[in-house]
Amino acid sequence: MRSAVVLAGGEGRRMGTEKASVMLCGRPLIWHVIKRVFDAVDEVIVVMRDGAQARRLEGVISGCRVAIDRAHGVGPVAGLQAGMDAARGRYAFAAGCDMPFLNPDIIDGLFSLAEGRDGAVPLLNELPERLHAVYLARRLEEACRDAITRGESRISAPLSGLDIRFVDAGMFRGVDPDLLSFFNVNTPDDLRSAESIIRKRTAEMRSELM
Repeated sequence: MRSAVVLAGGEGRRMGTEKASVMLCGRPLIWHVIKRVFDAVDEVIVVMRDGAQARRLEGVISGCRVAIDRAHGVGPVAGLQAGMDAARGRYAFAAGCDMPFLNPDIIDGLFSLAEGRDGAVPLLNELPERLHAVYLARRLEEACRDAITRGESRISAPLSGLDIRFVDAGMFRGVDPDLLSFFNVNTPDDLRSAESIIRKRTAEMRSELM
């Protein structure tokens, strides 16, 4: 079984509102993420900030399992700990709720690359994409729990002691030429860019059908 953990508890300060709920082409942003992730895994765990957020998004996350981030103020480390603890798969893909163009073929490739290691993390412009990566679920859960105990909130903290295979994101251009899988919606400008990409793709698909 393959699992995915989608972190949805962030407050979206740069966006000015909760990112999971922001509308992208008529659908909440997290809907786009879940739709794409489900093409590559058997289960999706959505990590929520609290029960109130889970209830607000209940219809959008139908079919997903929910985990609650109980260590507030620790950022994504706490979300990863909660999500990996809930994962049923040996390995789990981790992503934020702000990546609407996730590519299932890349996710599949990362699962293969992670086999036998504690995880596989892409490097984009030489920077690790830690929330577009596959991890050995139990190992990362333990590392996150230890980091929280130490008061470490940086996402790099729990990964420092893991046996991670870092891979150049450029190796995936064959299935994703523009590497849009790594596109994050962090600001209103990013949201407008994402809308333009979706409109362009929709127009191209309609043109091909004519």
